[in-house]
Amino acid sequence: MNTQKRILVVGGTGAIGQPVAAALQKAGFAVSVLTRDPARAELSGLPGVDYVQGDVADAASLRAALEGCYGAHISLQSGQSPEDQERIQHQGTKRIAQAAAAVGVQHITYVSGYLVSERFAYIPAEKAKLDAENAIKASGVTYTIFRPTYFMDVMPRFVQNGRMSVFGKQPHPIHFLAVADFAKFVAAAYSEPQAANQTFYVRGTQALTFAEAFELYRQATDPALKVSVTPFWIGGMINRLVLKGGLTETLALLRATNQVGEIGDYAPAEQVFGVAPTTVESWLRR
Repeated sequence: MNTQKRILVVGGTGAIGQPVAAALQKAGFAVSVLTRDPARAELSGLPGVDYVQGDVADAASLRAALEGCYGAHISLQSGQSPEDQERIQHQGTKRIAQAAAAVGVQHITYVSGYLVSERFAYIPAEKAKLDAENAIKASGVTYTIFRPTYFMDVMPRFVQNGRMSVFGKQPHPIHFLAVADFAKFVAAAYSEPQAANQTFYVRGTQALTFAEAFELYRQATDPALKVSVTPFWIGGMINRLVLKGGLTETLALLRATNQVGEIGDYAPAEQVFGVAPTTVESWLRR
């Protein structure tokens, strides 16, 4: 048990960060969560978690929150604009890493993405994450960077007005990953020597196209749901005329996925952490 080691989770009130905080607790770590509003976060938070005030734009608050921590887990959501990606994902992560180094944090874990590379650096979200990865490495703190595939847990977000739709044909099978499995991998990284200073591509156990995964979702949740494909040109029109650029990053990422499917070598993560056991069917049953 690691009861004397504390991990600060940045982004610990989010859909990915909160399950990581829970997995860290289960693994025996003390957990703090950085939030701008601790009182509000506690209302829907996890029992036994210490919610501490801070902001990724405020270096002093980060140092205070990280003081005495063994590790820091970074799971930031940055919005759609390139400015937000740079300000939050890159510069925010850089401040966390620098503060962690200054106060003696021993290990940083970071949620990146499987398309993060120079090849896709023309997409602001991927460029910001790539720069964030490099900032963590430059800090000198031991790190584990995770580049996960699509989380199956986000599928409900594709449902709008009785229709479940994805942009583009998306012909490539994706190993959809359950957030719960991913959270266990993150928790294990703090106790696994082979995870030190490594970047891992992580995925689920079952390869499905978006259409196949959405059909399983339809059958399990609402047989009346319509499953369809929205061409990218229509998505572009909606983005420009209705959402005023709010889909720009999402469309860019889905265009890249439509082009290449999964990239990366997933074997190293499976050797260290094992195979993620959750299938889409078992996730839907839960």
